[in-house]
Amino acid sequence: MNSRLKWLLISVFLSATLAGGTAWLVTDWTLHRHGESHAHDHAPTDLHAWMHEHLDITPEQHEKLEPLEAEFEKLRLKLKDEVRLADVALAQTIREPKVDEAAMNAALEQLNKAQGSLQKATLDHFFVMKRYLRPAQAAKLLEWTHDSLTRD
Repeated sequence: MNSRLKWLLISVFLSATLAGGTAWLVTDWTLHRHGESHAHDHAPTDLHAWMHEHLDITPEQHEKLEPLEAEFEKLRLKLKDEVRLADVALAQTIREPKVDEAAMNAALEQLNKAQGSLQKATLDHFFVMKRYLRPAQAAKLLEWTHDSLTRD
C-alpha cells in the first residue's frame, strides 16, 4: 500500500470516527444522559424526566408532548440504525485488500448523510417541543440543548 493511500485511509477513518462521535453526542448523550448534570445528586434521568423535573410541564403540555416524544424515539432508533449500518459498510470497504476509492467515498458519504439526518432530526425535535412550552420553559430547554452541544 503506498503512502498516499495509507494517509487517505487514516484520514477517512478519523473523519468517520469524529462524525460518529458527534452524532452519538448530540443524540444519545444529549437526550438520555444530560439530565445527570442538571439533576445534581439525583439518579440519572432522560430528557423526558428532566423536562418534568425542571420545566413544570402541565398535564395539558404533557398530553401534547407525549406523542411527539414517542414518535421521535421511533425515528431516533431508525436513524441510529442507519448510522450503524453505514459505519459497518464503511468499515467493510476499508477492510478490503484493495481499497476501491469510489466505494469508500460512497460509503463515507452515506455515513455522513445518516449522521446528519440524525442530528437534524434531533434539533428539529427540540424546536417542535419548544412550540408547546411557555417562554421561560422554552428558554430553559434551549439552554439545556446549548449546554449539551457545547460540553466537552
